[in-house]
Amino acid sequence: MSTTENALSPALSSTFWIDFDEARNAVETIVEVAHDDPEERPTCIVLTGQSGMGKTSILREAQRRLEGAFPEPVGWGEARYLPVLRTVIPPSPTSLKINLALLWKQGWPIRTNTHKTADFKVVDLLAAQGTRLVAIDNVHVILTASGTARRDTLDAFRFLMSAGNVPLVVAGLDVARQIFADDVELAFRSIMLKLPLWEAGEPSQRLIRSLARGMEMAEPDHLAEPVFAERIWRESGGVTGNFKRILHWSGKVARRHDRVLVTQDDITQALQLFTPYSPE
Repeated sequence: MSTTENALSPALSSTFWIDFDEARNAVETIVEVAHDDPEERPTCIVLTGQSGMGKTSILREAQRRLEGAFPEPVGWGEARYLPVLRTVIPPSPTSLKINLALLWKQGWPIRTNTHKTADFKVVDLLAAQGTRLVAIDNVHVILTASGTARRDTLDAFRFLMSAGNVPLVVAGLDVARQIFADDVELAFRSIMLKLPLWEAGEPSQRLIRSLARGMEMAEPDHLAEPVFAERIWRESGGVTGNFKRILHWSGKVARRHDRVLVTQDDITQALQLFTPYSPE
């Protein structure tokens, strides 16, 4: 896995964007699908990866680009303009819960009788608000639903794409991949994208260097040296978010001791403050 050297903005925040190859491919695929003319069987993109690998950041970056590519038309009027409809799937999902979550994002008031026509109203608003893409995050929670509710949820996705005539991108943990692969119709319509864990060596060194620069840490090349990079990679489990947390807290520990450069002892103390999630 590789990353560009200037991938991060000067001030790192919780919404940072790391332009590595797989993320760039995912964003460009999502954006290209949203640019396509409406078709009879719109595409479903399934984006999977371990927690902390940047799936939400990819959806956010795709949304940013699409909002720039499809600005509100002149004379649009008072209706809400929403080229990308993005939400998080609710816990213990059902088709009704998903449609209510979408309606809430579309700005439609939720009333006592909304449930009767929620799916049709979502579809109507997709056209009325100029929506080019629907993005649903945290889709792996479908596994927490019963068998009937799970089938009901997948049917809701099918209806959303077909009746709304818009492509759909869903993001979740790796198990979400199997949910869609087991559904013949959705699998046939889907593009599967997976974010792999970071590998040791040069890929992780580039990531560390980019993160350290974005966090304005002193001498990023110092932290990207093999003796530091190998340890940070090992403790991170190859998860992007863990790299960020280790660097962040190591920097805090160093500042407590009035040190400019992070030391191995700083990393040791930082790791005592939290336990990085590891897929292993």
